[in-house]
Amino acid sequence: MLCTPAIAREVDRAEIAEDFARDVPQEQRVYCSDTQMFTLADGTEYRACVNWRAQNRTRLVRIYAALDGPETDTDENLALARECFDLAVASQNDPARKVFDQDRFLAGARQHFALCASTRALQRADQYTMSVYDRGVWLGGS
Repeated sequence: MLCTPAIAREVDRAEIAEDFARDVPQEQRVYCSDTQMFTLADGTEYRACVNWRAQNRTRLVRIYAALDGPETDTDENLALARECFDLAVASQNDPARKVFDQDRFLAGARQHFALCASTRALQRADQYTMSVYDRGVWLGGS
């Protein structure tokens, strides 16, 4: 007997943490961003830098929580699922947190989502799932 997976879509997302990418070194460079032609006193043409720039780039990792749900749902139920997701994320976003623990975050957030779904009568609650993923971005120059 073949089983096909349920179709799901991301219905909400929240940034839950940021950290520096510890395995990626910072990049630094100094470069000339603009030049100008000059005729020197001896008559030779010379292109000289007229605008120096220093650049420093740091790799940052942004961590997101995502709520996936059924491909189709009523607007009311979808709004309720998003409300429960927001509460679940908030329940785990301690402003004094120094280190992000993905397993701990997901366990606590899923527990709060389930409690909210139960107390607010979210329909099709078993078709909503939470996950965590990250994306790296460069901060600094391009």
